[in-house]
Amino acid sequence: MKQLARIIKNCGHRGKVGHIYEVIETNPREGFRLIMPGETQFSFWYPKDCVEKVEPGACTVPTTEPTSWEEKVKTLDEITTGLNIDKWKVPENADFAWHLDKVTESITDLLKEKNAAYGNTALSPLGVFSKLGAAEAIKARIDDKLARIANKGLNDDTEDTARDLIGYLLLLLMAVEREGR
Repeated sequence: MKQLARIIKNCGHRGKVGHIYEVIETNPREGFRLIMPGETQFSFWYPKDCVEKVEPGACTVPTTEPTSWEEKVKTLDEITTGLNIDKWKVPENADFAWHLDKVTESITDLLKEKNAAYGNTALSPLGVFSKLGAAEAIKARIDDKLARIANKGLNDDTEDTARDLIGYLLLLLMAVEREGR
């Protein structure tokens, strides 16, 4: 039997509040992958706390009692606690916008994690040894990443290098904008 869900609050740029979609996949990190019932080409992910379960034939008016749905979400959380879900695969019929969002989100999340761990040293260098400004120091790091790709190529072993390079390019844009204030 098909599982249906209604979006009950706006938590993304796809889907509409009050509309009913078919649930085709669940993921503890992303929530629920939804499609229009009967259509299979366009899908999108929506957070689990922004949807409610509905029965086939339901109207588009949200209800206030999703208890069995909440239990299902809780079970999903419980069975996936402690699992390593960082290595995910792109769904076969993923649309371009969703895939782009996932790739860029992974890179910006990495930048935020590194900033939290090391401080804002990319945009505000300590200057202990190097006296380069932020933009020039980032350009040196970009050169290092490009050299690694030139020497080793792009493969599973250097995928992180490509992501790092994109991250440094984003940091360079930020540094240039700050220096142009």
